Amino acid sequence: MTDATTSEAPSILDDFVDIWTSPTTVFTRRSDGKWGAAMLVLIVLSAILFFGTRGAMEPIFDAEMTRSMAASANQMTPEQLESAKRFGSIIMAGGVVVGTPIILLLLGFGVWIATKIVGGTISFAQGLTIGCFAAFPRLVEAITNAVQALMMDESALNGRHAVSLGVGRFFDPDATSAALMALLIRVDLYTLWITVLIAIGIKVMGKRPTDQALMAGGIVWLLGAIPTVVPALLRGG
Repeated sequence: MTDATTSEAPSILDDFVDIWTSPTTVFTRRSDGKWGAAMLVLIVLSAILFFGTRGAMEPIFDAEMTRSMAASANQMTPEQLESAKRFGSIIMAGGVVVGTPIILLLLGFGVWIATKIVGGTISFAQGLTIGCFAAFPRLVEAITNAVQALMMDESALNGRHAVSLGVGRFFDPDATSAALMALLIRVDLYTLWITVLIAIGIKVMGKRPTDQALMAGGIVWLLGAIPTVVPALLRGG
């Protein structure tokens, strides 16, 4: 007969609660590298939050799109420019569903590489598990960004920096190089929160001392800057 006093195994729901209050517990519990449920929840909730807050965030999306097309804007008619913006908006919406798992896979790969660099050993599945659970603060970021956007004057919503809880908020993207701005925007509460969670996951699953785990988290932070900083440098920003 099963011992009635034996506690039930923690459910995946426990993980989604504990990642905010006891991340070490989550990473210890999920050392088996089961990342599927975490990724699915992130994709679904990210899509819900994107479409649910799209109205509030529209001025920011529009400003970022206009800035990214500034180089070719002079060669386009107003109709072509507006058409390009609409197409970009569709791509962005599709990117939430298609892009989120790709970003998480790349994040998991980055965690796996960084752990190896500091001398730890984890499987790719474990790296992906760390990445998926560490990305949960992005959900809170989406909510706080939308709340800020609703409370601010629309004229002030001229880029992601406008609602950033970090140093990027204090820089004008039109007067700052695009590469530097891309780097500064990553020095914010949520990106650093994610970086710390990654370090905790590497400490637990990769069995690394705290200093090496933090170093690995820093490596992942740098790797995460590549997709935005390098293109900006190549454009001469």
